[in-house]
This record gives sequence, structure tokens and C-alpha cells, in this order.
Amino acid sequence: MVSRIKWSLVYLPDDLGVFHVGGKTGARFGPEAFDRFLRKFRGKFDVLETLAHQTTLTEKNGKIRDHLDRAASLVTQAYLKTRPTVVVGGGHDFGYSVLKGVTQAAPGKKIGCLNLDAHFDLRKPAPEITSGSPFYIAIEEGVLDPALFTEFGIQSHCNAAPLWEYADSKGVRTIPFDQVRDEDRVARFRKELNDLAGRCDEIVLSLDLDCVAQAYAPGVSAPQAEGFTSDELIQMCEIAGHEPKVTALGIFELNPIYDIEDRTARLAATSAFHFLETKNQST
Repeated sequence: MVSRIKWSLVYLPDDLGVFHVGGKTGARFGPEAFDRFLRKFRGKFDVLETLAHQTTLTEKNGKIRDHLDRAASLVTQAYLKTRPTVVVGGGHDFGYSVLKGVTQAAPGKKIGCLNLDAHFDLRKPAPEITSGSPFYIAIEEGVLDPALFTEFGIQSHCNAAPLWEYADSKGVRTIPFDQVRDEDRVARFRKELNDLAGRCDEIVLSLDLDCVAQAYAPGVSAPQAEGFTSDELIQMCEIAGHEPKVTALGIFELNPIYDIEDRTARLAATSAFHFLETKNQST
């Protein structure tokens, strides 16, 4: 099979936002662990041969807002070179950077976002920006239209009432995990993605790895007892790869310090590979 797509890769090795929220730090090592597995893959689709642009956030001064803005600039540069662009963190606070970077690179476009996550990540950045703040900041700054934002897999026990209220007040579409626990979760993901694609021009898929059950993804900043299976996540990434409007994939909260037998790092890299392979097949 002839490889046709070119893609960009942005690494954001920083977990200051996780530290600010009191989570398990270590996600700053996520890009390195992801990269180690990605470079082992040799499929019909040569993921390394088609990598056109790669960059890493290196200028960090300990001020989280500066980190987020610099990361957004890196995403913009990458996104202008190729679509798709894959971004690997780091804390999920960089979900804001992906959205801002894509918006800067595609002015006038309706940018949608589907967040695979156990958490809303709609916390107010007070007193500090945290890994739980990206979508609150994006909405309040006009980077993300909440009418084009879908939260998929949100778990009731780890999201306080004010977060549910904020999401409702902004018109964010929320699909709680307990609503899809007993149905075909992959089919529901496809339905939600198709619906979002019908309302926007380009889509960011934001993947917080704690949306996957701890048995499959123990190496995250905030592991969960239940969640998606590894098979479900890979299928969702393939569906996203097949959708032309999904032009950016962000993968966050990979924490190698707490991983077991590299399960989470391997899953993160495999998910990205299948996203890109499907993009190539769909070209």
C-alpha cells in the first residue's frame, strides 16, 4: 500500500497543571514513553516515513500560562504544515493549547471538539490554571464554541456539581459514562462524532487517557476503576481517523511513573497509529 498522508507530531513534556490540581505528577515523561513505542511500529502504513514535521516544547519558565501559549504556537506551526497533527502531553491543560493552535491556524473555521475523558476539565483556573482547566479557559476566551463541544465518557463520581452546572449553562453536550455503560459505546461514539461533524468544519479529538479503565491504562494522573476498554479506544480512534473533519488528535495524561508493563504507553501509541493508518486509508 502506498502511503499518501503526511502528518505532524508535537510533544509537550510538562505536567505543571497536574501539580497545580494535586494530581500524580509524571506526565511530563509521557511524550518520551509514547515515542519509544511509536518508533517500534512497522505496519503496512509506515508511521515514521510519513512524519513530515516534529517539534517539542522546550522553552519553559515555570509559568503555566506561558507554557500553554508557547505550546499553542507550536501546534499552529505544525497544523499549518500538515493535517492531521498529533499532539502528546503532558497534562490535559494543553488541551487548551491544541484548540488555540488549531483556531489560530484556521481562522474563520468552525472548530469542534470531542473530549474523551472521565472528567469535564471545566474547572475555573483559580488560583492557578490546572490540568482540569483547559476547556473552561477555551470557552471563556472564545477559543471554543460550547455549542460545538461534546464531552464523552464523563464519570459522575469525579466531577463536582458546579462542573455539571457550568456544562449545562453553556450548552455543552455531555454523554456520561453511566449512560453508555450498557450499550455499544463505540457505536455511540460514532453517532456523536457524526453529529458534531455535521455542525463544524474541523474537529479536535482530545483524548485524556483516564477515560480508559485502570486495568487497561494504569499509567495516568487520575486512574479510574471503570471506563473504556483498550479495544474500544482503538476503535474510536479508527472512527476518528476515518472522519475527514477530525484533523487533530491530542493525547494527554500518560504518566509512565505509574504505568504497569508499559500498558498505557503502548495503548497511547497504538491508538495514534490506528488513527493515522485509518487517515491514510481514507485519503
